[in-house]
Amino acid sequence: MMIEQVSVDEQTAWPWPFSLANLLAGLRRFTQDMSLQIEEIRPRAMVHKRPAIGRLQGLRVTYRGKQGSGEKCLVVKEPRGSTRTGLAGAGRREMGVYQSLASQLPLRTPAFICADSGGNWLLLEELHPVREASAWTPEDYWQAIRSLASMHDRFWNLGEDLDAFPWVGKPLGADFKVHVTVAAQAIRQIATFTAAGLPTWGPERMRLLARLTTRSERVAAPLRRQPSTFLHGDYWPGNIAVLQDGSQAVYDWQLAAVGPAVLDLLVFIKKSRWWFGDLPVSPDALVAAYREEMKSLTGVVWDDEEWQELWDHALIWRFLQEWLDLFAASPGALLKSRSAQLNSVWLEPVTEAVVRRLEDS
Repeated sequence: MMIEQVSVDEQTAWPWPFSLANLLAGLRRFTQDMSLQIEEIRPRAMVHKRPAIGRLQGLRVTYRGKQGSGEKCLVVKEPRGSTRTGLAGAGRREMGVYQSLASQLPLRTPAFICADSGGNWLLLEELHPVREASAWTPEDYWQAIRSLASMHDRFWNLGEDLDAFPWVGKPLGADFKVHVTVAAQAIRQIATFTAAGLPTWGPERMRLLARLTTRSERVAAPLRRQPSTFLHGDYWPGNIAVLQDGSQAVYDWQLAAVGPAVLDLLVFIKKSRWWFGDLPVSPDALVAAYREEMKSLTGVVWDDEEWQELWDHALIWRFLQEWLDLFAASPGALLKSRSAQLNSVWLEPVTEAVVRRLEDS
């Protein structure tokens, strides 16, 4: 649906964070047509829009060049804040992926048009998925797992090379203390939930969860022993578009990082279950498919005991790294309304993993 038209010469009421010169240069680079001229820009309502870090706006650009007229639907993304206090800004990280690594990825990403040098805004191709993430088919899940394994294979054991990019997250390295500090603050905040009568966060569970920060080095140790690869950081159906030709395009790279591959797989399964409940493919089948794909691509084999240890530590770490802070900032009413899902997807599995891995024998 079109909103009001904005002519490109109405500079006094320019509604976009980018300039006309930014857009023109980006489109010329994208089309490889230096004669291109912009004829019209219109705001455009976005049909497929999920919660994101920041503000999203759609626009339709009409242009003319040596190949004739054309138009392109674009998205301007304005990240807000940072991925975590003390870490690289979300926009800077995402811009780094599109500018420096997208061409090396074995999967499709939205076309990058232009961006602010500090990552305050990014202008990207708008994707048009043929179905919502909640309506994915089993084949969509299988394909996403194959693509994830392919990306991990491409950068397998290249942690030192990826460290050359200062914007890449290093959650188990240089960023480790920031995440642990934020988690400790979140646990103190969550302790007030118990006092407020939220049964999900009982005293015994809080005692166990306190080990997430006091024994954080033990949580990280098995993960650090794994080969490092490039991580999307937030890889799940909500950040993947299934396109008309059946291919998939991956976006929202603001949590891109270097680390053990198991973290991306855990995020894919846990976040899918958090948002969609039961999946059309069982989590165990997805894990088995990923392990088999990685064996075929890289030759890496995890025996079942080693994998279970890695999974437990990845589960604990990801809960510490991201979800504790999110839950601490959530209204009590929301936590009450989703208490059953919170228990089954996160609290019960994390508590069991803590008992297995962090309790003194």
